[in-house]
Amino acid sequence: MMKEKLNKKENKMSMNVLVLESVGSCIDEDGITYPLNVDDTPDMECGVDWLDTTDEWSESLSEEDAGLLDDWLLKNNYKVEVDK
Repeated sequence: MMKEKLNKKENKMSMNVLVLESVGSCIDEDGITYPLNVDDTPDMECGVDWLDTTDEWSESLSEEDAGLLDDWLLKNNYKVEVDK
């Protein structure tokens, strides 16, 4: 069922994103989050790496959206670059 919901949300826009309704945002395959405009399109001027989002943003994620986000990041092989 989660996979069906993930696919439904992915197909909501022409670019491949996951819509995170609980925080009014979407995330693309590169891990960049965008706020959603009133018409549910991403505001491409305001992208932020999901690791740079605020604590308020992550605490506002619903449990369902947090699970979808985890699955999305795994599916897209998101990797965190560590400075040495």
